Amino acid sequence: MGLAPTDRWLEQDEGDPLRVCARLAPFFADAPARAIHRYLCLYGMYRSARQAVRLLPEMKAKGLWERLARLYDEQRVRWKGPDVPVCLLPADDENWKLAREFQGKGGVAFADKLVFFLLPDHRDEEVAALVAHEYNHVCRLKQLPYGGKEATLLDAVIMEGLAEHAVAETVGPEQCADWTSYYTDREIERFWRRYIAPNQDAAVSHPLSSRILYGLGWYPNMGGYAVGYAIVRRCLERGYSLAQLMAMEAKQMVALAGLDSRG
Repeated sequence: MGLAPTDRWLEQDEGDPLRVCARLAPFFADAPARAIHRYLCLYGMYRSARQAVRLLPEMKAKGLWERLARLYDEQRVRWKGPDVPVCLLPADDENWKLAREFQGKGGVAFADKLVFFLLPDHRDEEVAALVAHEYNHVCRLKQLPYGGKEATLLDAVIMEGLAEHAVAETVGPEQCADWTSYYTDREIERFWRRYIAPNQDAAVSHPLSSRILYGLGWYPNMGGYAVGYAIVRRCLERGYSLAQLMAMEAKQMVALAGLDSRG
């Protein structure tokens, strides 16, 4: 497995995102390149060839592909997890939300692959945090039925909490995302009762789930992520290890955290 040669693809395709995504099609059940690009842009992929042509030389000069490969191997060995294909592409450096909430970097995990979006100025510790977060998703998805294809909003909330605690444990709490400290425990409990508990069984693919997770519209900013982090934190405070929680059902973790599953 390991890294796909996306650096070479970017050069050969002159950064054209649709041509690059056509090369990714075998990883996505041969979906159309335009659909793959549209989907990956939701997670931080660059949008225009102009961006890729500008970013690629410095990304190569900074050794991002080699650094990512090393950090991925460290996480895989640490968690004794699956070896999956890994793709690295330039991030969308014109995306203000990506810059504000995710330090300009992004990624998306599946049970059978990982795709990362980075910029030349990302430091090793920032890349390590992203890899820890996304690889934790791969490990958790392997625990879910059908590789997470039938995941619910609650599954996603817990998955985000587990992943950011993996960052704290393997990279350091100083590398955790800002949203981990946005809200008080009282606010977290209110978000749980008002937004997540009543919708916990909604499919993660439903638009409402994204609005709650990311805080789109009038929902609290990154509220779903913050609730997940708080739930996992409470379980850890009760003496469970992150490895134990990784194998635990989401609703069991909610009960351990002392939250009423009915809201």
